[in-house]
Amino acid sequence: MNRALEPEVSLPDNITFLQPEKIRLANGIPAYSICAGEQEVVKLEVVFNAGVWYGDYALVASAVNSLLQAGTKSKSAFELSQAFDQYGAYLQTEVSLDIAVVRLFTLTKFVPETFPLLLEIIQESVFPKKEIDLFQEHGIQQLKINNQRVEYTARGLFSKALFPGNHHYGRIIEESDYLCLNPSIITDWHNCYYMPDNCFLVLSGLFTQKEVEVLNNVFGRWKLKKEVKRKDTASLDEPYQVVEKNVEKQDAVQTAIRIGCRAPNKLDEDYVPLMVLSTILGGYFGSRLMRNLREEKGYTYGVGCSLVSHVRGGYLVISTQVGKPYLADSLTQINLEINNLKEQLVKDEELSLVKNYLSGVFLRSLDGTMAVSDRLKSVVVYGQTMDFYKEYLQKVKNINSYELQRLALKYFSSKMTCITVG
Repeated sequence: MNRALEPEVSLPDNITFLQPEKIRLANGIPAYSICAGEQEVVKLEVVFNAGVWYGDYALVASAVNSLLQAGTKSKSAFELSQAFDQYGAYLQTEVSLDIAVVRLFTLTKFVPETFPLLLEIIQESVFPKKEIDLFQEHGIQQLKINNQRVEYTARGLFSKALFPGNHHYGRIIEESDYLCLNPSIITDWHNCYYMPDNCFLVLSGLFTQKEVEVLNNVFGRWKLKKEVKRKDTASLDEPYQVVEKNVEKQDAVQTAIRIGCRAPNKLDEDYVPLMVLSTILGGYFGSRLMRNLREEKGYTYGVGCSLVSHVRGGYLVISTQVGKPYLADSLTQINLEINNLKEQLVKDEELSLVKNYLSGVFLRSLDGTMAVSDRLKSVVVYGQTMDFYKEYLQKVKNINSYELQRLALKYFSSKMTCITVG
């Protein structure tokens, strides 16, 4: 063996990963189980269609999700914390634009004790006013701090430009959004969206049929208290128009840059090829933008290009922060790299490197039961199957330079939205 020679790199033709089993609980809730691993630990996620998109109040989804652990009809926040602690269990809550998640990590042997506690938090939260007041106070304080940060301001203005008007993806949080919250609004929203007909469950880790039966016995008995009518938000989308905006901040040392446009989400055929293109432009440490702005010019510590997918739309964004004196040339260099992708074919060596990089990141994301559960959650939200990931790998492997140039001309030809703050 000649250790001076680099081993040949080849992309996998196919992949195998843990396949989830779909079950339906006694009350009709869809649930997915992925059983594997060596440690007797399980993760149970309750996923609701209850993200920021839903509802007329910009912060109500975040408030409900954050305050679930603030107390129930029979337990205070302290008592809930003690109850989980005695079993070595850990609770997380998370909210995004499309979904809200309540996540429990627990030892397998304590599933019979902790699953009922999780349902109690979801079903019987009371949202005390003093906890709402604290949420408002801390949120307003953090908002004032964030508004001084150029990247936070740029991110908000960029989202508003891409999703204008009343589109809920483009809402910019203001102090009034905190002040309008009250127990009635929060409780009504919780009773509308945190319901058994508006969720699915994902159980992952090392468990037996006994734990699946506990899951059904606990969550399968969860019933709707009354018929719920949820507001239709399908009419909120408005036409996207290119925006160029510069916001001066006299005391800012750096300028935040956000450049991008509306782009397809993962349901579109262009999504995976466009992800390859965005990675070449700025999606990894050796990307074109990173070499240009960081390594050659020294304008920034980091620059990135991302393809972001949401259920009701997606976008492509280039983001960085540069010193004020370098703003004009940074914009010039970014446009130069974009034009190069439109005018010149990507060389085979660079394309092969990016394919290897994306394939490696993808395979690592499927390493382990709980990692697979994260991937599963995503496809369920989009109404897809796990076959998406097999097709993803093949699409990455088969993409060529001509297809990338076609995509560059399609998505980069029209003028892109550009927001600078600093």
